[in-house]
Amino acid sequence: MKSMQDRKWMNLTIGLFLSAALFLGGCTNLNPVTPVDPNPSPTTPSVPTKPVDDLKDVKVVYNYSDNEKVQLSANNLMLKVGQKLILEPTPGLTQNTRFTSSGEYFVGDILKQETGGPDTGKAIFTAIAPGKGKLTVIPNTSETARASELWVTVQ
Repeated sequence: MKSMQDRKWMNLTIGLFLSAALFLGGCTNLNPVTPVDPNPSPTTPSVPTKPVDDLKDVKVVYNYSDNEKVQLSANNLMLKVGQKLILEPTPGLTQNTRFTSSGEYFVGDILKQETGGPDTGKAIFTAIAPGKGKLTVIPNTSETARASELWVTVQ
């Protein structure tokens, strides 16, 4: 019986020693830390945010002839919420052009179509929410084999 009690004391002593060694071994980084004020003073310069009005419109010019695929001046665009995307025909292009979007809600939830005027041939879209999709530019409103895709990501 005496050896059983000695073994319990020995196990307890070893357990306490190992616990102390682990505790003290984990406290090696005793460098002081400078506290950070959660409410900075008004003299701290801050980075001004850009108002939505300062965002530049992105213009993409499209062109096609009687038998060529649609050519775009840019593709894979990145827009910020509030920016406008203007799709404009090259000067002299008089055919009717149709624009369709990927997904049921890309135009409506991500981009909002503005009125460009029937005589201008322009299509104007405003980025209203983050997301990604494509606009398809279809010549003569129905020649899908010659269409081109314009990918747009809104951040």
